[in-house]
Amino acid sequence: MKENQSQLHEAIEALFAPQTPIPGFGKIPNDFLTAQTVDLGHGRLEQRTIQTSTLLNEYLDWPHVGQVYRLQRRFQWLRRGEVYKTSSEVEFGITSLPRDQASPAQVLHARRAHWQIETGLHYRRDVTFHEDATRMTIGPAGRILATIHNLVIALIRHAGFTNAAQARRYFEGHLCEAMSLLVAIPNLS
Repeated sequence: MKENQSQLHEAIEALFAPQTPIPGFGKIPNDFLTAQTVDLGHGRLEQRTIQTSTLLNEYLDWPHVGQVYRLQRRFQWLRRGEVYKTSSEVEFGITSLPRDQASPAQVLHARRAHWQIETGLHYRRDVTFHEDATRMTIGPAGRILATIHNLVIALIRHAGFTNAAQARRYFEGHLCEAMSLLVAIPNLS
């Protein structure tokens, strides 16, 4: 969740903040559930820990809140088996998935799947097709351009390419093959 919803962000952050013990009082009960994953790849070790809670569901003025979460990512960058850099980041968020339908592990998986969409489609459109840099945003031009980019992405996938930039370079040098993809548009479903 971006911090543009400051009250929502502050409420979730306060919920997951460590409790300061008050003499004579016990800990405030909570319903936190936790899941954790550890992945090694791309030269780094990444540990993700998510805590979920339903305690704010009735408090928050937000439609369809199923759970709130705190996701902490810890990164260790490795070179020749040695850690040379570490960092961490914390994200607070909400999901409409209720606890009986999504465990913390499932919420963590869904959160990671979001980035697969981000890198799989939006990155291609922003970087390979320079969509963010275009000035074609007045009237229907932006929607038309996005539709064309979606068609191109579908066509290059159908042609067997998984890398849009590689496909773009290939078809720039093989215009007859590019045209044959357009002329004989296959069933892309």
